[in-house]
Amino acid sequence: MRSMSELAIDECVAELRAACRRPIDQTALDTLIGWLRQNFEWILDHPEGQTRWADHGQQMRDNGRHLGALADFYGHQADVAIVGSDQLSEAFAMVRAACRVRATQSP
Repeated sequence: MRSMSELAIDECVAELRAACRRPIDQTALDTLIGWLRQNFEWILDHPEGQTRWADHGQQMRDNGRHLGALADFYGHQADVAIVGSDQLSEAFAMVRAACRVRATQSP
């Protein structure tokens, strides 16, 4: 049986791919997943993981979609046919910055 983190990563990657109109370099995508894997495992691969995914999964899928759209935007700006590590890194920096701001704001 696959772990909760693997299922969650797959769902987020599916959203990223759906939002990016350009093909994504697999090596660049694997690098991005490598950056995120430890956090997904730490949060989701324990007894409360399914509950956490139920509570926050939609937000994470949305983040994947935003990441894909931004990667496509940066690919367009760079005039590349395939989104690579530079475009994914720029997009990830934007999404990560937005998540941090939201996390530090009081309700």
